[in-house]
Amino acid sequence: MKDAILKQPLAIGIAVITFCLVVLLGGYWTQSSINTFRHQQSSILNGLSRSQASALERRLASAFTAAQILSYEVELHNGQYTWFDTYANRLMQSIGGIENIQLAPQGIIKKIFPLQGNEKAIGLDIINNAPYHEATQDSILSKKMIAIGPVPLVQGGIAVISRAPIYLNRDTPKESFWGFASTLVYLDNLLEATQLKELTEDGYQYELWRPHNDKKERITLSSSQQALGDLRSSSKIVLPVGTWTLTISRNISNELSSVRSNGYLITGLVGLLLSSALYALLIQPLRLAHQVREKTIELQDMAYRDPLTSLPNRRHLHDNLPNILYKNQLRSRISAFIYFDLDNFKRINDTVGHDIGDQVLVIIANRLNTLRGISDQVVRLGGDEFGILLGDVQSQKAVSEFADKILRTVRSPIKFNHREFTLSTSLGVAMIPEHGYDLVTIMQNADMALYHAKQQGKNQYAFYTESMKINTHNTIKAEDELSNALKNKEFVLFYQPQFDLNTNQVVGAEALIRWQHPEKGLIFPNDFVPLAENTGEIVEMGYWVIETAIQYLARRKQAGLPDITMHINLASQQLADPKFVEHIEDWLSDYQVEAKLLGFEITETDILEDIELAKSLLQRLKNMGVCIAIDDFGTGYSSLAQLKNLPADLVKIDKNFVHELLDNEDDRNIIEAIIAMAHKLNLSVLAEGIETQEQWRMLTEFQCDYGQGFYVSKAVTEAEFNRAPSLIQH
Repeated sequence: MKDAILKQPLAIGIAVITFCLVVLLGGYWTQSSINTFRHQQSSILNGLSRSQASALERRLASAFTAAQILSYEVELHNGQYTWFDTYANRLMQSIGGIENIQLAPQGIIKKIFPLQGNEKAIGLDIINNAPYHEATQDSILSKKMIAIGPVPLVQGGIAVISRAPIYLNRDTPKESFWGFASTLVYLDNLLEATQLKELTEDGYQYELWRPHNDKKERITLSSSQQALGDLRSSSKIVLPVGTWTLTISRNISNELSSVRSNGYLITGLVGLLLSSALYALLIQPLRLAHQVREKTIELQDMAYRDPLTSLPNRRHLHDNLPNILYKNQLRSRISAFIYFDLDNFKRINDTVGHDIGDQVLVIIANRLNTLRGISDQVVRLGGDEFGILLGDVQSQKAVSEFADKILRTVRSPIKFNHREFTLSTSLGVAMIPEHGYDLVTIMQNADMALYHAKQQGKNQYAFYTESMKINTHNTIKAEDELSNALKNKEFVLFYQPQFDLNTNQVVGAEALIRWQHPEKGLIFPNDFVPLAENTGEIVEMGYWVIETAIQYLARRKQAGLPDITMHINLASQQLADPKFVEHIEDWLSDYQVEAKLLGFEITETDILEDIELAKSLLQRLKNMGVCIAIDDFGTGYSSLAQLKNLPADLVKIDKNFVHELLDNEDDRNIIEAIIAMAHKLNLSVLAEGIETQEQWRMLTEFQCDYGQGFYVSKAVTEAEFNRAPSLIQH
């Protein structure tokens, strides 16, 4: 009795201390949960603001660029504008996103295209008219393009207007102000190009604003009805007239309050339960021992069960599959294991959040459970990966029919919170015992089959075959061969001439790598560069190309051959190397080659991973005298914006445009617009893929500077390039 009396205060003290510790840990866990939730929402907002700002930037940059191009044309025609309607029509078709284009000699609107619906604006004095006076006067004085808006139009509607001042005889003693070229974008149509309306319906808020042209204040172009919330993200919209800002927010105070209250409630309950359990343990050992046994059983069940979907987990499969397969073997049963994941499931988590993604997984798990038979098991292996063990099947055909059921079941739309999601899945199937009789082999073979199904286009299933294993081994072998190719000096460079379209003179070459495989012969880049990018060998390979090309330039100089500019393609991994420029400087110095004889070609996708680092490296190269060329121009994500942002000297028009040049009017208009725009920005233009004299002639008429293509020569060896004449004979 005395021992019991002494034990009770001690047990109470230990229980109280335990409760306090649990509360402290629970508070830390709750705050961590709040921070995680806030970070997830912030990441979503950052992605939304960047994507919507990009959409607005593309639309607005096109309109502002059109106004600048139109002003150049007026200056080029010395103030005459009889050509306006035809040129404006072509400009709007080429660039797009513009409602109308205007010319205002001396500030009086005289020409509008299209005129229909805009007649009321004819004769409007945009210099002396109150809504425009201050901004237009500043534009005249600064000689810079301005943006006005949002403003109500006399012909109806609200618009954002870009105005470019036009000066005749610019930068000469006879310089005189001629008037304005303007492009107009309706604000409603501008916003329709984004998803801002849908976002407001989903509970987000936004504000699009720009700084006043000359005052320290900002002008709101558009905003949601609700004010900005407490969590927000802003993205810059870089335009020729300055930087605008798009802010997207969401009020998460209710969610945070819910997480906080639930966390503290759970912490209190857990603390109370643990302290009570500990008290019972100290006071009543026998009852606690019984409870421990019960909890042990529960924990074992938890160890074998996925907490989200309540399906058996990977550990359950690992521990129980050998016994199941052994029993099937005794009964001469045929089994099958189907391994699959949800195609592009990451998109749901990234766009609507992991909470909804988890609920989608629960729905999919429940659907899969309805398909299984008595001897089947559905397992969640992790993430969006699932497995189904068919314990007793009659044939491979029966497995195919079951796989079709899975495809249809997953494909059925999921409606959740006024949203509808349509998913697909790819399945890999391994037959048992035909394709293995242990877990590792079965999983590996099913995984290879799954990879094959995804390669074939997803939303389908594939059975494992020995050829898949062979393909996997071949891939590993190809990686090993590629790794040894540089050590064994199996790569060679070919050179394709680049020529001046006006003088017929060969002025440069593009260095193109080839793999002289000891068994397969000459292999072209398309067959090994992707493999090099996947394995990381592309960096060492790229450096070999650069040094080898510089060595060739040095040999040309020693042989007394004419100077040419050697253009080399760069990979994104090379642009991510902060020591890239130092390597180039060292090689140019070692081989005594001038920097102006070297050129690098990049695509927009090569710089997207770290734009600021890439721009910094390219600017340093340009400062050295190296030529910077934008390759595959016209096929990228926002090429027009990159012309302004990148330190480029040359634009290379993609051969896909040149191929249909004679027969496709759209291609002709695009090429002509690219050339005109590049020249306005003091950039040279080189057209790839010239294969006929007619293409040469038409590109010359468009004032294209340089060319490259099979009409003159394919890529040739160093010896063949040295023997070729510098003057091209048609």
